[in-house]
Amino acid sequence: MNRFLVAVAAAVVGVAGFAGPGPAGAAVPGAATATFVKQSAWSNGYTGQYTIDNGTSAPLTWRVEFDLPAGTTVANSWGAQLTRTGDHYVAVGAAWNATVAAGGNANFGWVAQGTGGPLNCSLNGASCTGARADIRPPSTPGNLRAVVGTTTFTLRWDASSDDTAVAGYEVYSGASLVATVTGTEYTMGMPPPMIITYRVRALDAAGNASPFAVITPGGPADTVAPTAPANVYPGMTVIRWTAATDNVAVAGYEVSVNGERYGATSALSLTVPTLGFGVFTFTVVAFDGAGNRSAPRSIMVAVDPGPNSDTRPPTVPGDLRVSVTDSTVTWTWSASSDNVGVAGYQVFHGNDWAGDVTGTSWGEPRTSGNTAYNFRVRAFDSTGNKSGFAALTS
Repeated sequence: MNRFLVAVAAAVVGVAGFAGPGPAGAAVPGAATATFVKQSAWSNGYTGQYTIDNGTSAPLTWRVEFDLPAGTTVANSWGAQLTRTGDHYVAVGAAWNATVAAGGNANFGWVAQGTGGPLNCSLNGASCTGARADIRPPSTPGNLRAVVGTTTFTLRWDASSDDTAVAGYEVYSGASLVATVTGTEYTMGMPPPMIITYRVRALDAAGNASPFAVITPGGPADTVAPTAPANVYPGMTVIRWTAATDNVAVAGYEVSVNGERYGATSALSLTVPTLGFGVFTFTVVAFDGAGNRSAPRSIMVAVDPGPNSDTRPPTVPGDLRVSVTDSTVTWTWSASSDNVGVAGYQVFHGNDWAGDVTGTSWGEPRTSGNTAYNFRVRAFDSTGNKSGFAALTS
């Protein structure tokens, strides 16, 4: 078994266990899947095997991640290069089965000490069942405002957006959750004559939470920044931190990895795409409803690829170009190449991660007016090696 070394370059209280991507979304037709079967078992162990089925129309270079519960470890394995950190395991194909032809399959397995089966399985960053993992929080509700009636008090806001769909909104009065609604307003009885801070955040079906929209009717201007999160606990897919404080209310946290912004949330953790091997600086900044930002809290982690891992990155995507219609903007590029196989492409708007795709195009609705796009795309392989960026400002 290859060694998987994590060096933490700053003192922290603890390191969170690596977890798989968030809850899965809708199933993708013609998807790749990874299915686990216990082949035999005894009182203190078992043999088990994953089968990767490529239901897509293109070759698949695979990477499977999973957790084993406390008390269960892999004694030996076959059919994959297997690396471990804590209870989290990463498997990439061996020389003979790293790439699976369209419609084909491959397998790998292990002998376990302990009886617990694998949990939180992901295949190339998506659910092993073939469903798409939803890890991006919705955007912050916009233009939160208060409407005072004769006997009622109404909060209204503009709808959030999400890469899948917004499931609803949570409404807070002070620190208390007072309602969960699917629309963009909430009416309550007239509050007492005192200064109260109200907060609204959006949630999607996977439980990802947007930052809060914050309003304090009648309150003074907020010019005080939140404190920095006390600690950052890095995992390679889930980053956690402890709460910041603010004189009014913390609206949310912005998470960056190596200067690239992977999202913002009001929760105390954020799932990011699989990062692979290398040196990573995780940074979390707290912010409030007035836009005041805390000092950053950072921690650096170095991940050793192990002696037999693929360390060669793909080539940079070529011939990046854009096409525009009245309703859409679409970028396309020529496929990268790799010594083992390209697993997909990461898309960024400037330094903000927008999503991952397996194909060679990215489309989104066109915004009204004249909009400048700083589009960047890079390729990655199944072990997390990343190419340089192709960039286009349009």
